[in-house]
Amino acid sequence: MKRRVLFVAIVSTALALVATAAVAAPARTRQHSTPPHSHSKWASPSASASVTPTASPSPTASPSPTASPSPTASPTPTASSPTASATAVPTTSASFVTRSGTNLLADGAPYRFHGLNIYNANSNGSTCWYAMNSGTTLRDSLAAIGAGANAFRAWFFQNEATTNGVRDWSGFDHTLAAARAAGVRVIPVLINQWGQCEGHLSYASGYKTEAWYQAGYKTEPTSPQMARTYRQWVAEVVARYKDDPTILAWQMVNEAEDKIAYDGACSSSAATSLQSFAADIAGLIKSIDRNHLVSIGTIGSGQCGSSGSAYKTLHATAGVDLCEYHDYSLVAMPGDAWNGLATRISQCSALGKPVFVGESGIKTADVGTLSDRASLLNQKLSKQFGAGVVGELAWDWRDAAHGGSSTSGYEIGPNDPALRVLGAY
Repeated sequence: MKRRVLFVAIVSTALALVATAAVAAPARTRQHSTPPHSHSKWASPSASASVTPTASPSPTASPSPTASPSPTASPTPTASSPTASATAVPTTSASFVTRSGTNLLADGAPYRFHGLNIYNANSNGSTCWYAMNSGTTLRDSLAAIGAGANAFRAWFFQNEATTNGVRDWSGFDHTLAAARAAGVRVIPVLINQWGQCEGHLSYASGYKTEAWYQAGYKTEPTSPQMARTYRQWVAEVVARYKDDPTILAWQMVNEAEDKIAYDGACSSSAATSLQSFAADIAGLIKSIDRNHLVSIGTIGSGQCGSSGSAYKTLHATAGVDLCEYHDYSLVAMPGDAWNGLATRISQCSALGKPVFVGESGIKTADVGTLSDRASLLNQKLSKQFGAGVVGELAWDWRDAAHGGSSTSGYEIGPNDPALRVLGAY
């Protein structure tokens, strides 16, 4: 289910596109350009074919920030599963992660995180790749990862907290308990731009279009057979876990972008639509939970609604604490002068907000051996942490029972040299 992307003088749009395509790092949006590539990033093990890079979209003009709408009241939660308590009560003395300018703090000290994406941590085996939401699979994985992670990122989707139409928090409680016991923090992602792992019949049907960012997130269920809209779901899950410091930060959307259709183009209103959505959801989260940081969940390399200077305007939104970038390049510092990681670090530094790399993926087939991959990962972490990022999460974990490290794809398993690299930071 997953493997997935100045000129001061006035020049022509065509020249800007050519320049961008020539120097831009491969971005996740390129892997999502067609259903087969989107699928190959998410599904288990077989490596996907390489994708011909497409030109990055022309940077859009930065519109004026929209006012943050007043948050609405949290909806009444659905019935809880008999096995889940009404309120999650963490058993930990750890403090919440906070930000101080472009830095993070935890327990009163500077905090920097490293680790992996374990996106199927809440899967029951049918919702998203192999099951980890009960038993010892997640706990054993965290033990095998060891010092390679002090944080991980995982899907916390509505359908993963629903059993036979009834709210069931047992999987989420299990994930957070396993993380807490291992001394690891979690970034819960609350919906997927692409629809995978949400029960949709196709990539196109699950894709979040501009219409969704404008209104659908308030009127449509998050996925088939679900009772709640995205906005209602956010209010419900945030209210339940607002007091748990195991959560590092809430993330609104995995790889948020704002196209008119799955295979469509950017509209002239993409940036303002995405900004309005982010302002509403950030305001909603902060009205319920003043403890946790909030991230929008952008790829960061030039997608609809956050290209060029629009990225900075988007992340200037009140209530948004963190900037994010996804790196699937084969260089230490990816991207170009319009949409590269160095530009994002500079933009967010000007906003006084930290930047983290939420996905850093390297296909083994693209570099040679697992040791070669670890070497490139080390170059990335050294360069990117040195440039000011506050966190790096590799894509992605696969335990030994399901194949471990891939000699062709992205997966990182037990004893992978990449874990030693991650642990060194």
